[in-house]
Amino acid sequence: MPRFYKPLLLAATLLLAAGCARHTFRDTMVEAPALTTHRTVAIMPFEVALDRLRLRDIRYAGPTPDLSEAGLRRVQQEWTAAQQRDARQLGYQLQRLVLAQLVAQQPARGYTVAFQDVQETNRRLLAAGISYENLPEHSMEELRQVLGVDALLSGQTLLYQPLPNGLNLAARVLLPSELPIAIPSNSATTNLMLHDCHSGHLLWRFDYARAGSSSLKPERLSKDLVHAVAPSLPYRR
Repeated sequence: MPRFYKPLLLAATLLLAAGCARHTFRDTMVEAPALTTHRTVAIMPFEVALDRLRLRDIRYAGPTPDLSEAGLRRVQQEWTAAQQRDARQLGYQLQRLVLAQLVAQQPARGYTVAFQDVQETNRRLLAAGISYENLPEHSMEELRQVLGVDALLSGQTLLYQPLPNGLNLAARVLLPSELPIAIPSNSATTNLMLHDCHSGHLLWRFDYARAGSSSLKPERLSKDLVHAVAPSLPYRR
């Protein structure tokens, strides 16, 4: 099965680049009839990509740094492992936060489906030997049997931080305003995708982009994302 998390990241990135607004979004209903048969939906751990530079990512090597090939390789491996741990943690955090926001911001008449509790989703995945890392290797039919749901809501997020916190602000304050220097902002692009478990078809997608100092905060991102999604989210009564 091809990775169902990947195809829309470029579209969301271009969406962010295309406009100057702090929030931009686009929704697409790909195939609607199956939605009426759904009763339960599982929210999957988000796939998170990190493109950011923080002060703690800038290592102080000391007066005698190990510049050998082995030393540089070790530093790179440690940094990569730390990035992967952070991405995994954020993936599960966004999974929980999006469910919480769907409940907190549910329409007055509620939803036509029940969202499976993420603890139950993750418990079933773990029991079946499906990890965060190997999740994309499993077919939609496998996931349907493991989770016992009709549809999967998956998310893909790219968090972009070009400068460490503090340095970005300092650059904006200290650089003369008349200099033609564009200081890039923090940004987050997110793709939400809804797949039918029985057919494996993509039914709906939502591409969202947000820029600004708070765009990297999972709590703020999930709240704003669900608010933006609300008018077009399937399953609203």
